[in-house]
Amino acid sequence: TIGGLAVAAFLFITYVITPFFESEQEIRDKTEQGEILLKKYEKIINQKSEVEKNLAQMKRNLSKIKSKLLKGSTPSLAAAEMQKMLEKLSKVHDLELKSVKVKEAEKEGDFLVIPLELRLTTDLNRTRKFLTDLEKNQKYLIIPQLKISVKNQRDPKEVIVTIVVSGFFMDEGAKDKKDV
Repeated sequence: TIGGLAVAAFLFITYVITPFFESEQEIRDKTEQGEILLKKYEKIINQKSEVEKNLAQMKRNLSKIKSKLLKGSTPSLAAAEMQKMLEKLSKVHDLELKSVKVKEAEKEGDFLVIPLELRLTTDLNRTRKFLTDLEKNQKYLIIPQLKISVKNQRDPKEVIVTIVVSGFFMDEGAKDKKDV
């Protein structure tokens, strides 16, 4: 009978008590993980207003940046916009525009850099004023190349200016396709 009781006790402990404690430990572990996850989500929810404020600030910054970029539905239209702007600026400063050449656009991060090569006949004073107005322009424009040569060695008043002006364009359509 003692042996039978010992076997019964062993089976009771092995198949009833041990699984009970294991399942209780498993329930405690899941509860602790749930509490940790709950605290994490509560922290995120508490930061909602700060995140929304940061998002609004980023949207304002993005709109400021977009206002400084060349506009157009394609890079060609953006280049045309920049060409019109430069032609208008050259007329303001009475510069003789000999040629305008659209060069190959280059990818720079999320932007396309659209360069235009201008060839002008002018004097140094008007060139300086033109470059100053380019610098003050509403759009982000850079001048990666500038070459000034004298038209006539004996009369160095007139110069030939070859200038590359680059503007920035963000192709929204390509960005949307990339995100998909």
